[in-house]
Amino acid sequence: MHLIQGSLDSSTTLLTSGAGVIALSSVFYGLRRQLSVKQIPSLLALSCLIFLAQMVNYPTGLGFSIHLVGASLLAILFGPFAAMLSMASILILQAGFLGDGSYATLGANFLNMGVVAPWVAYGLFRLMQGRRFPQMDAGQLVALAIASFASIMAASLSLNLMLGSPTMGMFFTSIIWGLLETLIAVAVFALCVRSENRQLSVASRLAFRPVALMCILTLCLVPFSSHQPDGLEHVLEMSQTSVE
Repeated sequence: MHLIQGSLDSSTTLLTSGAGVIALSSVFYGLRRQLSVKQIPSLLALSCLIFLAQMVNYPTGLGFSIHLVGASLLAILFGPFAAMLSMASILILQAGFLGDGSYATLGANFLNMGVVAPWVAYGLFRLMQGRRFPQMDAGQLVALAIASFASIMAASLSLNLMLGSPTMGMFFTSIIWGLLETLIAVAVFALCVRSENRQLSVASRLAFRPVALMCILTLCLVPFSSHQPDGLEHVLEMSQTSVE
């Protein structure tokens, strides 16, 4: 779901970059209430997993591939401000070292995946579950699934507004993307929350062992990542082809 350089016109790029900086500046105020020192190692562990997981593109058999976004999982386990900081760090590293996205579209990518996606997921999850302690039960898994799916749809809508050309292709792609996000988010949530003592806070009990194993598994999958364009690139290519 990364926009690349040239995807946006200059005025939109400037506007989204400024909005991204303003949004990121709010993170450091919000973190004082949401994140403690004890939670930082767990946040780093999950952020590392999501960074690696975004490098793996899964083929859909429909001419494009998709990858995990992970914003919903971060927001629900650690809060939206922590999710914003984590996603900003991931996007900066990807643009700088992997060439995934670009610095010109960093603001737009952050607004979509680091602001819209985590806040929609967090808001929906809290609306359905209130302040209940995260635990393994059907209600929480259903709430997480709905929140994860909605986060991708909301990010896609935001992206469409930036591009100024909503298409049915983007809507269809977002549904497929949302299903993948839901499956992985529910699996990671269930594995981590179930693995630790319920008397500890969720951020403290995010299990390092399963996260470490998932990081290793993800690294093993990277060489087999699909070379097909991701869903966004596919839709943009199809749009350009239809115009020509």
